[in-house]
Amino acid sequence: MASIKDQGNGKHRIFICDGFKPDGRVNRTSKTIYAKSKKDAERQAQAMEVDFKRGQQIQPSNASTFSDLVDKWRESDRYDKEIVLKTRERYEGMLRNFMLPYFGRMKIRDIKALNIEQYLRTLSQDGVRTDGKPGGYSEKTIHDHYMLIQRLLNVAIHWEMLDVNPCIRVDTPKVHKQEAKYYEEDEIQRLLECLELECQETIAKFSCRYDKLSPDEAYRRQQVRIFNDLMHKMYIWLALASACRRSELIGLTVDKVDFIRNTITISQTGHYAPDKGLYFQNRLKNGDFVKIVDMPEAVMQELKAYLEERQKVFYLMGWEDSRYVFVSLSDGKVTQAGGPMLPDVISTWFTRFLEKYQLPKITLH
Repeated sequence: MASIKDQGNGKHRIFICDGFKPDGRVNRTSKTIYAKSKKDAERQAQAMEVDFKRGQQIQPSNASTFSDLVDKWRESDRYDKEIVLKTRERYEGMLRNFMLPYFGRMKIRDIKALNIEQYLRTLSQDGVRTDGKPGGYSEKTIHDHYMLIQRLLNVAIHWEMLDVNPCIRVDTPKVHKQEAKYYEEDEIQRLLECLELECQETIAKFSCRYDKLSPDEAYRRQQVRIFNDLMHKMYIWLALASACRRSELIGLTVDKVDFIRNTITISQTGHYAPDKGLYFQNRLKNGDFVKIVDMPEAVMQELKAYLEERQKVFYLMGWEDSRYVFVSLSDGKVTQAGGPMLPDVISTWFTRFLEKYQLPKITLH
């Protein structure tokens, strides 16, 4: 028997259930109609029920497209509550550059396993990359595209816009994991030696770099440059000793450093997104709200000396203290001198540093 829900302004939602499907799920459909009266709505519901039971369920001409699904998903609580901003930024790039141009106008119920397989194959073809690099995308990126399609179509099932997710008939793209590159003990020692060389080189170049400036201005720039090298060195020390992620160290504040217990407390992470700028989250990547990291006493002594130099530079430059351990040293569009450091700043420096000293290339984390 059909049921009717009056949604106001002549709009009604018709629900029809007729037993169960072979997989145990309710055999159900629904459709929004416009009726002049309750009697008219009942008449349309009866006609729809007859068609449904005859196996002639008709797709309305305005059936939801993939683009409609994406729009509804963006407006839903699922989008805001379940997806962190960094992941959201990546999803939006995949949708904007690939999925919406490919699937956007297709009716959701018309998307088949073959369409998804063909789409995934295009991602591996030469010339498809938006960054202009040769070749197609990596196995990991193609897998991410598959997972997003699967996620969206699962949402469509939850909202009763779709009965079965065609992704179940698509083989999940394989990702052959590569062993992460890391430094052995002798390479770590070489890294630390190069950090010291960097500091010495900066001091040695002072006389020729600032000879055309006033003594006061030359001194100020020298101290900032020296502190910049010291900050890079301190970051590497903390990263090595704590195994913290970049976002965790970017979010570390001075008040979370405990020199009595020799610990640092990670309670927020720092991120950057073009549409939001620099922002912080009070939750770690694994879902925890806080973690306390025991630190070697020698590293904590280095950190104590670093924070003392930090305070001197802030006083010298007249910067407002943001309380972040790692800070920006110049004004920019996103952050000001003395404010928190942008995540990509330390990564860009690290890549150039490894190239300069011909050290093995590894990721910062």
